[in-house]
Amino acid sequence: MTVTAARRTMSPRRSAARTAAVAALSASALLGGGLTAQAAAPARTTGAAVELAPAGALATQCYYKVNASGGLLIRSGPGTGYSVVGSYANGSTILASASTTNGFRKVGTNRWVSSAYTVRIVSYPCE
Repeated sequence: MTVTAARRTMSPRRSAARTAAVAALSASALLGGGLTAQAAAPARTTGAAVELAPAGALATQCYYKVNASGGLLIRSGPGTGYSVVGSYANGSTILASASTTNGFRKVGTNRWVSSAYTVRIVSYPCE
């Protein structure tokens, strides 16, 4: 039996599972990954549509240029009361969260910068 013949005789349940897996992988590629192997290729399917997280639930990161003449402090939390853990030089390009918390953008685990000193680089797409 050839591969083409096998596709024609595939059961509706298996066809639905394959369609769901392809949709999940396609969505994963468009959204930048993050799906697990189990979610991307379910062992069983009920024929229900694949549900994705709402767009607001996904963490979007964008590229920013540091616009602070003395450099930009990196803090351990989203506020000036948190300790300084590093800095970026003026003009540096950084990848940071598009959303802000208390006027700060997240740049990593326990790493935040003031959004007042970041300018979005619109020529780079957000991830």
